Amino acid sequence: MKRFVSGLERALEFAMAAGLLVISVTVVLQVVLSAGFNSSLTGANELITKLFVYVTAIGAAVAASRDEHISITVATERFSVDTQRRIHQLRLLLLVCLNAVIVAYSMHWMDVTGHYLMPTTQLPRFVAQLSIPVGATLAVMFCLVRLFLPASAGDRRAIDTEAPKL
Repeated sequence: MKRFVSGLERALEFAMAAGLLVISVTVVLQVVLSAGFNSSLTGANELITKLFVYVTAIGAAVAASRDEHISITVATERFSVDTQRRIHQLRLLLLVCLNAVIVAYSMHWMDVTGHYLMPTTQLPRFVAQLSIPVGATLAVMFCLVRLFLPASAGDRRAIDTEAPKL
């Protein structure tokens, strides 16, 4: 299972890098066409926006997988290692619940508004809206894996057993 998760993380990182590359190239191309030729690519702004949303949603899931999301540890680092582990488990459970709610509400949102067409590309809005349940579902999966698969001794994500850092 750890190999699968690690492979999925790498695949998602590759997808995010490819998305950022497409965004960067498209932005540069738009600037050159606009400034140099008084022209633009039809649908480029929609493409950039939608790719950015996907990269962000997938990036949030990968951050959850690596336990690299924002956290303030000033209070929790004063507890024993066992208490820190329990707090970490509680945090993972809360992330699972939050992302599960996001999935449920986004599915309803897509059902209600997903059939409307985007103005330039004429694609249905659910193409963009799908990024939210995809990212949240990945986050749920990654959090559950972290919750139920114990961290190995050399795992960079294991709770630090050293003295609190100043």
